[in-house]
Amino acid sequence: MSNERYLSPQVLRVLAAVELMAGKELNGVEPKLLAQELDTSPADVTRILANLAHAGWAERLTTNQNRWRLHKKPVQISNTVAHSFTMAINGLQIERNNYGLLR
Repeated sequence: MSNERYLSPQVLRVLAAVELMAGKELNGVEPKLLAQELDTSPADVTRILANLAHAGWAERLTTNQNRWRLHKKPVQISNTVAHSFTMAINGLQIERNNYGLLR
């Protein structure tokens, strides 16, 4: 059974926009470039950015209101995932050491 019937082109564009904005937190990105990269209209990019901003995922640069960057929320989510993995690895290492060979 294919799950493609559940896919939303708009949601996929939003996710692609997040990926395109990643790594551009210092200088941001212009909506025009996002529209070109996403092969969509400037109005669609405006809608995407407005929704991302409302959800706390994007913001305008304070130094240039024409450029956008990811907000801290997706970075915090990423850091939370990394922290969870680090804690899990540390726990496994402790267990491994506890069950090490007798000497």
